[in-house]
Amino acid sequence: MSSDQVSSPQNRSTAKAASPLLAAFLLAVSSACWGGNIFIGRAVHAEVPPVGLSFWRWVLALAILLPFAWPKLRRDWPALRHHWKNLALLAFFGMAAFHTSLYLSVNYTTATNAALLVAICPVLVPLLSWALYREPITPRILLAIAVSLAGVTVVILRGDLAHLRSLSVNKGDFIMLAAAFFWSMYTVLVKRRPATLHPQSLLAATMALAIAMLLPAYLWESAFVRVMPVTQESLLAVAYVSIFASLLAFLCFNRGIEVLGPNKGGLFMHLIPVFAALLAFVFLGERLQGFHAVGVAAIVTGIALATTAKVRR
Repeated sequence: MSSDQVSSPQNRSTAKAASPLLAAFLLAVSSACWGGNIFIGRAVHAEVPPVGLSFWRWVLALAILLPFAWPKLRRDWPALRHHWKNLALLAFFGMAAFHTSLYLSVNYTTATNAALLVAICPVLVPLLSWALYREPITPRILLAIAVSLAGVTVVILRGDLAHLRSLSVNKGDFIMLAAAFFWSMYTVLVKRRPATLHPQSLLAATMALAIAMLLPAYLWESAFVRVMPVTQESLLAVAYVSIFASLLAFLCFNRGIEVLGPNKGGLFMHLIPVFAALLAFVFLGERLQGFHAVGVAAIVTGIALATTAKVRR
């Protein structure tokens, strides 16, 4: 990767000057939005087809963003043309492939299994960072991953190892494993985004590329599988995933990763099952119990271990 494809010294200085606490808050917001994304995907899977939901979320999100991003897009057009291959990778891994795979997986597996498999991402991210950029994996990061992953396991298993017997593996789980790899690749690559691009330009350009990538699959799904229904349920689902899981979540996530880096920032994916449990409490009447507190405490401890580590100069 050439030097003009990575963050400039000025950009890195700005990122370091930004508040790690604010970056942590932004990453927590993105995890909350994506916890709802899994919840929504599972809730409407019987009515809304996976490619259709993924395609229309980006169409609506781009339509909302474009009026605000247009001046930046015009200004950044030379950089967009120059870095289109890098942007295409971000669009494929983070938007077209990951979210479509997620929606497809919850047609066959439970939201619990999907949330558990998303928690693999913070384990994959340091490995991919090392493979692509030779970023060191410190003992502190390994400890943070282990502690945080233990907290996820407590939440998923509801504090009882006996629940392992009820977790069955099916093709939806394997699809979700692929989705976890796609998202881990996005997490690693977004750190190397072109430094001169405004965040809105980056998001709008990758959304447009993702829509172009999804269009053939959407047309095929509509012709041979099922069409996207126009109902109150489907419209509300598209509205949520467009505004919260697309616009808000990606803007927050990209900025948080820019400040904290992929190895530390990726740990916030462990908050997704926590927010999924909170949504189940609010909308499905499920009770919050002691194991939730234990799991959240372990997750927060793991994240704190990673984000409070001294930056290596």
